[in-house]
Amino acid sequence: MVIESVVAGVVANIVYESTKKGLSLTKAYFVSELAKAVNEEQGKLDHIADELVKLDQSVDLEDLSEKGIIKRMEESPELVKALNNIKTENVGNTINQYHYGSGDNVGGDKIC
Repeated sequence: MVIESVVAGVVANIVYESTKKGLSLTKAYFVSELAKAVNEEQGKLDHIADELVKLDQSVDLEDLSEKGIIKRMEESPELVKALNNIKTENVGNTINQYHYGSGDNVGGDKIC
């Protein structure tokens, strides 16, 4: 199954960043982080968090890239269904940037 929503990238980023920091992937953590990025009802976030915790127990997510995490998420029909039920307009605009050297680091339109 394929995840049709941009929320997959948001969720993969949450998983990737948390494993990179060595944090435990718990339901409470997922719900907290999802609530920051996705404006959706609590029941949907709880269901997604439950599925992510199950996924983390069956696959070692800490060794995967964000693309790898999305591929693993797509192997879970229940998770795909839950993620596809979130409307795109409910996903916040998140920009992750890394900047080295001199010059501007602009995350959007630059007005001079």
